Amino acid sequence: MPNARRTAAQGGGGFLMSGVPVVALGGVPTDRHLPVLASRADHCEGVGPRWSEISVRMSEATPQSSVRLSEVGVDWARVLFADTDALNAWQHDEPVDGLADVAFWGAAAEEAAAKFSAPELGEPGEDGVRGWAGLPVAQAWEKTRAVQSWKEETGRRMMVDFRPHSHHWQIMRQVRASEVEAGTVDIGDARLLCAMTSWGDGYFPVLANLDVSGALVAVRVSFSDANG
Repeated sequence: MPNARRTAAQGGGGFLMSGVPVVALGGVPTDRHLPVLASRADHCEGVGPRWSEISVRMSEATPQSSVRLSEVGVDWARVLFADTDALNAWQHDEPVDGLADVAFWGAAAEEAAAKFSAPELGEPGEDGVRGWAGLPVAQAWEKTRAVQSWKEETGRRMMVDFRPHSHHWQIMRQVRASEVEAGTVDIGDARLLCAMTSWGDGYFPVLANLDVSGALVAVRVSFSDANG
């Protein structure tokens, strides 16, 4: 990712990836997994507690100042903290094991389950979701098409999801099961973390926290200050 390396070499900042703002930063330790901390609060909007910020800590030093790097654009309500070299090996849609799941849920799920002899999917955090887990991709796709076609032909109300066992699937499987809606995946020596924003989509400022000498202490995404 030449844009990420160039941005990091220039001190960090933002650039567009497929039209979406992202942030790259150099000087991050690569010899250990870094702690990720988050705080949330009730922002008095009637929706319960939301994340105020999520930060990746590089040291235990006390931050003395912060610098705004840029902003990250969020689609599908999730944000990813990742090593750029690891992203070169990221498989978003292609399964890493040749397998896939089929999931469906909603008002007509029980009716569809009876018609297609579909069991409970059995995934943590997905009570009431029906489907099949760990099928060869071709078989999973045929089942997805059959259930989707039945839904469209009958006008039944439910959601149908084809889930290849990709890196994205590995993370989202943990997110759905997690009380804090976060998950990780290891690619090579790097551990990538994905978290739901709790604010949905948008543009969120990314800041670098610095110690008294100007060394990097943490990088954080501020969700409660989406306008700057």
